[in-house]
Amino acid sequence: MRLQEHMIEVIEQARAEVFRSAKAVPADKLDWKPLDAGRSVIEIARELAVTPDWARFVLSGNMPEAEGEDAEKQKAEYESFRTVEDCEAACLEKLPALFEAIRAVPDDKLKETRWLPFQGGRDFTFEEMIDYPRWNFNYHLGQIGYIQTLYGDMEDH
Repeated sequence: MRLQEHMIEVIEQARAEVFRSAKAVPADKLDWKPLDAGRSVIEIARELAVTPDWARFVLSGNMPEAEGEDAEKQKAEYESFRTVEDCEAACLEKLPALFEAIRAVPDDKLKETRWLPFQGGRDFTFEEMIDYPRWNFNYHLGQIGYIQTLYGDMEDH
């Protein structure tokens, strides 16, 4: 099995886990934040909805502009997601394009690098870029689990 196919499998598993956990949050807790600077579960779910787009942009090297028309479109899309189910549906709709982009990465390109502004700015291998969506889903699964414990939900969703 190619690494690309394995990563598609683990990305899908991580997506299922994080949205299962997010959907277990009661509606009256979706907007709750642990601190003023914290993020709510619905805010996290909105990011998860567009994670496939960002991962595809990173792989292609065609990042949208942080300001202007691109940013306005992204903000409008982000704000259109009202429920965790909306977020999951959008994510599921976007994943096939990401998976196609991952499959298109040739094996001999996996060790090549591209400079990205993340983690203070450094060179990332294509292996790392392909892993980004899984990492992001798992990272936010931990955040959602922590928020759940803060309001008393100790169940493993």
